[in-house]
Amino acid sequence: MKFGDWEESYNHLLIWLQAVQEAVLGTIVEFKGRQNIVDGVEDHSTYILERMFWSFKPSIEGFKYCKPIMQVDDTFFTGKYHRTLLTTTGKDGN
Repeated sequence: MKFGDWEESYNHLLIWLQAVQEAVLGTIVEFKGRQNIVDGVEDHSTYILERMFWSFKPSIEGFKYCKPIMQVDDTFFTGKYHRTLLTTTGKDGN
């Protein structure tokens, strides 16, 4: 409720990612999207986010010291947006 409904939160995502890049220099953000198509015509009022990746600079630097073991996990969204959230975790030498 603090951040509004799903659409409102979803629409703020790219603004949030840009703010993260400005606050944590060296953070990598990449995303892929496309125009929404309604009845065969592009709807320029909406944009569909298909994929997104981000990694904070400290995490990027920290991977140098991880054991060569990566744990990959995913979870499926079951609400309005049917997507998969994929996460990767490294383990440090200690």
